[in-house]
Amino acid sequence: MRRTTSHRNFFPTNSGGSAVSASGSSESPPPPGDENTKKVRKTGISKVVAENSIVIVAVLGCFMCVTVNGLMQKLGVNPKIVEVKEAEKTATLVQLAKIEDGSGGPWELPAVYIGGKLLGGVDKVMEAHLNGEFVPMLRAAGAIWL
Repeated sequence: MRRTTSHRNFFPTNSGGSAVSASGSSESPPPPGDENTKKVRKTGISKVVAENSIVIVAVLGCFMCVTVNGLMQKLGVNPKIVEVKEAEKTATLVQLAKIEDGSGGPWELPAVYIGGKLLGGVDKVMEAHLNGEFVPMLRAAGAIWL
């Protein structure tokens, strides 16, 4: 089961208070033949990435994921965190690769998205931070103002 959190572990709810499904959607799909079925709709992880300035896709309990989140918290950023179980990791990486429109995707989790674009994993986050490029990326995405 996939969990989307902005702080710690909890199940998100829609406005009616029921839990959101593992795909991130609480709505049923449109009936066949509906004109909306021809449009590409963002659902699940792709919707979360599109709607949030900073997203960390992480394996539940991964210490490297906690490290990336800790760095962002110290910089004053409150990222959206999508946690997946270890058993769902491969399926999640496949979904993330589809977001990148054929240009590849993350090879490992955590996967950090800034402004809807894949930055990379822990190595890319730390590299950007040490090179002084990380904070400007966060500012450009609207995640921090100072």
